[in-house]
Amino acid sequence: MIILLLCLAPFGTGLLINSIMEKENRSMGTTYISGFLVLLAAFQLMAVPVVFLDAFGFPWIVKAFNILTILLTGGGILSSLHLWRRESCIFQESVLPKKKSKVEIIQWLLVFILLGFQLMMAVTRASFDGDDAYYVVQSVITDETDTLYRILPYTGFSTSLDMRHAMAVFPIWIAYLARMTGIHATIVSHSILPLVLIPFTYLIYYEIGKVLFREKEEQLPTYMIYICLLQIFGNVSIYTNATFLLMRTWQGKSMLANVVIPAIFMVVLWLFEGEPKKRGKRNSLWFLLFFINVVAAMMSTASVFLNTMLIGIMGLVLCVQEKNIKILFKMAGCCIPCVVYALLYVIL
Repeated sequence: MIILLLCLAPFGTGLLINSIMEKENRSMGTTYISGFLVLLAAFQLMAVPVVFLDAFGFPWIVKAFNILTILLTGGGILSSLHLWRRESCIFQESVLPKKKSKVEIIQWLLVFILLGFQLMMAVTRASFDGDDAYYVVQSVITDETDTLYRILPYTGFSTSLDMRHAMAVFPIWIAYLARMTGIHATIVSHSILPLVLIPFTYLIYYEIGKVLFREKEEQLPTYMIYICLLQIFGNVSIYTNATFLLMRTWQGKSMLANVVIPAIFMVVLWLFEGEPKKRGKRNSLWFLLFFINVVAAMMSTASVFLNTMLIGIMGLVLCVQEKNIKILFKMAGCCIPCVVYALLYVIL
């Protein structure tokens, strides 16, 4: 069930995104990334109204998201079959690896060794952070009582809806995984999610590297080794993204720093690479950037200003570089989820 929910369903949903994505951006990696992000965004959009309207609505969330996942995955499979008949090519690159030099092979082996080391340490030396007393316990309470932010994790007593956390439903998603698999929510958080989210983060960095080293592909494994070392030795403070990635993988703040923000850079790099006449005009990527901001709202209230500020600065720079004022408006449109999140937070 874990493989189905965290591997096959995201890839199937990504095939649906592939059908509207430009050929040069299609690959096995981008398919999985886009599918995973769209599924998280769908969960956010579907779960938040239930959290506000129904104190005991978790079973409804489970049923509704199961139906939604089946529809998105099935739609992806059907769209990929249609795309294959039309173009005879689902992905831009060959599934078979290109011939590499001995040095590159050794470097890629080192990348996988470093990644395997991080996964082993993340699971066998699990770090229990103080925030787990809220976030992980919230997932446990949701799975065991079907309530949605109506029980205070610190005391176990009933409380009013916690507005600070109610719109960031990442713990509810973890509870959904626990309910579907029968695995305790704490084990899902500490032992299952690191095995998925850490490689997922590196997959995003890999896609970023493919753009940065488009003309020097032999340097890509060196770049990945450098990223691995930055993460392994990044615990210079409890506040670094590396600390959150390896020691607090299951928290929304970690997802914001290690998945959402790199994903924004990845999509913007896709948007503004290649021929000048195509820059900023790939509508499917604007669509994906919008949903990344929905995912950001799912993770943490910090996304309201961090993402908006980041995308705003990018929009200004690219607007001047490309001499196109429309880019600024498109960037602003992609920030709508964060703006709505902020308004709801202030009003409620």
